Amino acid sequence: MSQGIVCSSPSFTITPYVVDSWSFNRPTEQYTYQDVYNEDTGAVKYTTKTPRFEKDNYNLNYGISAQFSIPLGKAPALCHQATEVNIKNQKLLYEKGKLELALFRLKVCGEQAKLGVVFTGKFASICEGIAVTVPPGQVISHTHKLKSN
Repeated sequence: MSQGIVCSSPSFTITPYVVDSWSFNRPTEQYTYQDVYNEDTGAVKYTTKTPRFEKDNYNLNYGISAQFSIPLGKAPALCHQATEVNIKNQKLLYEKGKLELALFRLKVCGEQAKLGVVFTGKFASICEGIAVTVPPGQVISHTHKLKSN
């Protein structure tokens, strides 16, 4: 939300899935050959050829998973309250920065104007809206005309 504040809120998640598998043997053998031995001599009498019935196995599974979560307790309300306070503080900090910048402009431009130095050209806008006036309680030199009868 703001400044590292993370609030839990209700959520609903749907996740579909598909699982596919295929198992097989390679190389595919059509027959198995087995030697038959003579019991007296131990010599191979002949070889039998037994057919093999190998099959490939295919498997396809699919489905959907759903999850619904609701935060419990006072934590969500407190989290949202903390977020609101944090946002208000950020706005105040922003306004404070604007005020400090305005006061700095007022101070520097006023001091320079009293010295008779003013910006012209592209920097004149920096001191725009600032006027130097007579401070309260100070009387500038002046004259009065008196009427005589």
